[in-house]
Amino acid sequence: MRKLPLLLGLLLPLVGFGQTASPLPAEISAADHGQTKSYIIAADEIARQQEDGRFQVQPENVAKAVKDKIIASDTRLVLYPAKGPRNEATRRLLTEKIMVQLQPGTDVAALANRLGITKWEPAAALPEHYIFSTTSANASLKTLAPLRAEAGVVSAEYLLARMQKRRGRPNDPLFSQQWHLYNTGQHGGLRGIDAGVVGIWGSFSGSGIRGRGVLIGIVDDGVQFTHPDIKPNYDTTRDYDWNDSTHYDARPSQYNGDFHGTSVAGVAAARGGNRTGVCGVAPQARLTGLRLIADYVDDNTEAQAFLYRSSQIAIKNNSWGPDDDGQTMEAPGPIATQALEDATNSGRGGLGTIFVWAAGNGREEGDNSNYDGYANSIHTIAVTAISNRGRATYYAEGGANILIGAPSDNYTSSGIVTTDLTGSNGYNYSGARGELSDRNYTKTFGGTSSAAPVISGVAALMLQRNPRLGWRDVQEILIRTARQNDAGNPGWITNGAGFHFNQDYGAGLVSGGGAVRLAANWTNLGPQTEQSQSNSIPQSIPDGSGSVTRPFVFTTEQRVEHVTVKLDITHPSRGQLRIRLTSPAGTVSELASPHGDGNNDIDWTYMTVRNWGESAVGTWTLTIEDLTAGSSGTLNNATVTLFGTDAPLAN
Repeated sequence: MRKLPLLLGLLLPLVGFGQTASPLPAEISAADHGQTKSYIIAADEIARQQEDGRFQVQPENVAKAVKDKIIASDTRLVLYPAKGPRNEATRRLLTEKIMVQLQPGTDVAALANRLGITKWEPAAALPEHYIFSTTSANASLKTLAPLRAEAGVVSAEYLLARMQKRRGRPNDPLFSQQWHLYNTGQHGGLRGIDAGVVGIWGSFSGSGIRGRGVLIGIVDDGVQFTHPDIKPNYDTTRDYDWNDSTHYDARPSQYNGDFHGTSVAGVAAARGGNRTGVCGVAPQARLTGLRLIADYVDDNTEAQAFLYRSSQIAIKNNSWGPDDDGQTMEAPGPIATQALEDATNSGRGGLGTIFVWAAGNGREEGDNSNYDGYANSIHTIAVTAISNRGRATYYAEGGANILIGAPSDNYTSSGIVTTDLTGSNGYNYSGARGELSDRNYTKTFGGTSSAAPVISGVAALMLQRNPRLGWRDVQEILIRTARQNDAGNPGWITNGAGFHFNQDYGAGLVSGGGAVRLAANWTNLGPQTEQSQSNSIPQSIPDGSGSVTRPFVFTTEQRVEHVTVKLDITHPSRGQLRIRLTSPAGTVSELASPHGDGNNDIDWTYMTVRNWGESAVGTWTLTIEDLTAGSSGTLNNATVTLFGTDAPLAN
């Protein structure tokens, strides 16, 4: 069978321009990324739009496609250089769009109307430039010459599309198993459910965003800084050990089960592109160990860790917290609470330390991240875990305080591949089954412990791109760029500012690349403001039916970020209560849900991020229900505090 020629010189009817046959040109001249080049139209390939919205090049008789008038807006013509190789790198797609430059004062609407163009818009960044959309790729061929002849037109060029070369695939031998970094569907996962960072790393031999210049502190049980994938990134001058007398050596004990922090560190910033083991989310960020949780520590010691070298350590990762048993409500003591506030106010020269916190692993126990006073502090970023299928993991706690989700292990997915203690200790101990052959690494790490350092790594990438981001700016950028995973989940809401949230996922799955791109030209939020209202009139909570409501009316304008609700409730079984806060915009935050907590009384501060960006003005309604008959209680005091800014957002 004779092959179709590459050059197409037949007389073919152009769709949308009547029945008169017009030839597709054998060769066209087009501007491509600043250079004018000659291209030919492939006779045997067409790019068609798939269900996922992407264009796929496939074999097809172009002459027949045009003759049968099946080339439309979801189809593009394929171009190759008139002289040069024919491959994916040289391939261009002829779109239905034309970029037009007009003389100042030209009536763009009248011009478009004369040519039968019904869709046009200003170009994204160039003044006096417009994008005209025709009905199809081959219709743009017919339109270009008449458009150039119009009065007021300075220039008109086809818009060509190209597939950019994916960069940043590190040469680390275990990278292909790190689905949380690049999920191609391995281990039964859903393609794209990952940290979304590979695209912004760039070439490991050249420029790119990989966390350079940003120091991450791993607040944990120690970090084995002699590990070959940690040593190149480790800063031994700023680590500290509060659990041992050797304060400036934060290595873990290999004999007391202290291998958690080494795996956490690898997720955040294991060295990438060194032909060794694994890659971290921020593969060229600096790491330092802050050994805190390998022994009993008091409130003052925790505060010391939170404040330690806050001018140099930009991010502090905390993959720990109170017991996730569904019955424990514990918060930092008064010294550590103040230390968190001081570090976010004064750290990094006043921009604030970024505290990242694991949301908790007590889902099966009915636990809620809002019962953890570390994870529900306004000064921390609570991170939950999302499976490789984009759904809540079996252990990941929900909560109105959760800001963001990140990939981690699940029943049906592989664990997280990361660094482990070298040799036969650690998770990949001698005799461990189903583990990696290289015992310096493990594939069984997981929990929100591994989700949190994903966000710490993303924050490092953001700070490399824009070191001037404040701690609240990092939070808002993560919210704005989060992806709405598990779209069929009925828990998704859109708040009064247009942000989406879910009790299980916060704002959704992190998009590392999206966060870095938005950070680049971000205008920082205004100074944080605070307003508060209290009501201390005792009120009975109906037993087993009905509810008690308490309104709080705010009249001072404020763009809300965090909201806290401090409650004093007398009740013999606090797990029977459902507690909700409804904003003036109608956004509901479930602060506490009925669960098996038989402890008495509540003296607790809850937090929600679900009102981010909303206006403070109006009535905020607190609702408390007792859903189990047999015991009654009293709401003694309630205080609602709104944190945000008076200044409008400039971005």
